[in-house]
Amino acid sequence: MAVARERAHYSHAGRRRANQDAAVARTLPDGRELLAVADGMGGHLAGEIASARALEALIRRMEPGASLVEAVRAANAAVHSDASRSAELQGMGTTLVALLHDSSGYEIANVGDSRAYRIDEDGIRQLTLDHSFTAEAMRAGTMSSQEAASSPWRNALTRAVGTDAEVEIDHFGPFPAEPPHVVLLCSDGLYKAVPEPLIREYVLATEDLNTAVHSLAALAFRNGSDDNITAAALELGSLPRRPATITLPVPISRQASVAKKPAVAERRPERQEAPPSQPGNARRPIAYIQLALLLLLVAAVLGFLWILLA
Repeated sequence: MAVARERAHYSHAGRRRANQDAAVARTLPDGRELLAVADGMGGHLAGEIASARALEALIRRMEPGASLVEAVRAANAAVHSDASRSAELQGMGTTLVALLHDSSGYEIANVGDSRAYRIDEDGIRQLTLDHSFTAEAMRAGTMSSQEAASSPWRNALTRAVGTDAEVEIDHFGPFPAEPPHVVLLCSDGLYKAVPEPLIREYVLATEDLNTAVHSLAALAFRNGSDDNITAAALELGSLPRRPATITLPVPISRQASVAKKPAVAERRPERQEAPPSQPGNARRPIAYIQLALLLLLVAAVLGFLWILLA
């Protein structure tokens, strides 16, 4: 068995005034390793509460013998319960990707579009599937990557922790802990600003995971990320490094002080709680997606009829 050599996590508000992301990397009382990243939504206060509450419930549910999926389900119940008791928090939710490592290897549970990557000497591979409209359309073959990049629904989530009483949870694994590799969990504020090959290159170019997660966040910031930036990583075994092969970016705090750019408002346009025409409604991504698909179907039928009549 490859022993967990090191773990680290880091979260930064980036160019936003508030940080709605949250992360954890710790050893549980029974010796298992737990890592998680959550990316909250629902407005400034609600997003922060959702991500923090999800991780709190996740950790509390991880008593000896508890499964990771059970813990994520408990996190969903906790966030949904809080939201249902407050009009200000109604509709809040969060992504959640979590890793549990024990003597037999590790497993991953995921809801939303935060990701888990495996990084080793052979490359980098995404271990999770994004629960977003565009990602699911691309997997179904109904949308190209170019169309997804410009789609107004490119970050509309189809699943989130806490938005409903029940949630479907993806489970991956168990994965073997050998050969040596790093598992990186991150929010979209990181992976949308740093291409996957560069993520791997920066992990291999740093001597420890703490430097790696800080450097990746700084690189995302330097590349223009306008979102919160969060990462948590676990190294299994001892992955060979290639230090000094690249120049690491300066920390975010130094970049921000030099740039002196105004902070971005807390509201995230790509994660709207409701369509612009219905600002008072709670966010329900699946309903919006169904409407969009219906409109596309109607347009296709009309086009077919026009061809026949012509």
